[in-house]
Amino acid sequence: MVNSIKHLINQYNLQTRLFSNVTTGVNDTQAQQQMNPNTNHIAWLAGHTVSTRYMLANALGLQEKEPFPELYENGKGMDKTAKYPAMAELTRDWGSVSEKVGAALNNLTEEALQNKMPFAVPTGDTLGDFITFIIHHEAYTIGQMGISRRFFGLDAMKYN
Repeated sequence: MVNSIKHLINQYNLQTRLFSNVTTGVNDTQAQQQMNPNTNHIAWLAGHTVSTRYMLANALGLQEKEPFPELYENGKGMDKTAKYPAMAELTRDWGSVSEKVGAALNNLTEEALQNKMPFAVPTGDTLGDFITFIIHHEAYTIGQMGISRRFFGLDAMKYN
């Protein structure tokens, strides 16, 4: 049997690094601007990504409280009338929640990945399916932030 946890952890660690890389150097003015009326701005994308990391923490039993539930809880979409916090506030908890989730993933068993979730995601209804979906979703939002960086004339996101 392939150790699927190892592969999930590798992808998780990559996303952890890429989120930090893609948000670096984005100022608060850029973060609050949409490329056009149909796109999310970086402030929403960053906060949403942190929020989903908290969702993952809670799915792993960590009982963590996300910092801006009024803006992001349960996958809430962008509110064009809301004033979103500064990038430093939105990204402040990324390192600490990521460290806790990383530790929980390192202690996860193959059997635990098969535990049923109370809801399904597009990849299925087990904890492993949920982790896989969240990691994919992080890549999707990081990609959107990467495009926004280029729109604002910033350097492309770095992989290192």
